[in-house]
Amino acid sequence: MIIKDENIFIDILINGKKFYKLNLREVEELLSEYKNIDLKSKEIVDIPNCFAYFCSDIENNEFICKIYKTSFGLDRWIMLMKDDYEGYALYENPENHEYELAWYHSSLEEPLDENEEKKRITCYIPSTNN
Repeated sequence: MIIKDENIFIDILINGKKFYKLNLREVEELLSEYKNIDLKSKEIVDIPNCFAYFCSDIENNEFICKIYKTSFGLDRWIMLMKDDYEGYALYENPENHEYELAWYHSSLEEPLDENEEKKRITCYIPSTNN
């Protein structure tokens, strides 16, 4: 599942300081300083004391913010993880340079088709109707 809607807003809590109603680009800008670490391919590490909440989520599900190094190249993505296995990857689409969220599960080696993905998603799915 790829989420590219400009109506996705996220609250970020870092070390007790809250940043309200950020769009995907603003989340990337806020957390980009944490991407400057040495990581091995497919390694994922926590951003200390950093949590995300989708503004559209009335249950206020908490996502742990992490950094992930991709298998190829030098890309590092911001991850919003429900747990150690499932969440969302925030990245810049190289074709249109817009920020997107993609559903992520650590057990997958390649993307699933949309129907299989829908069956496996257990975390909150952001609403695009804000």
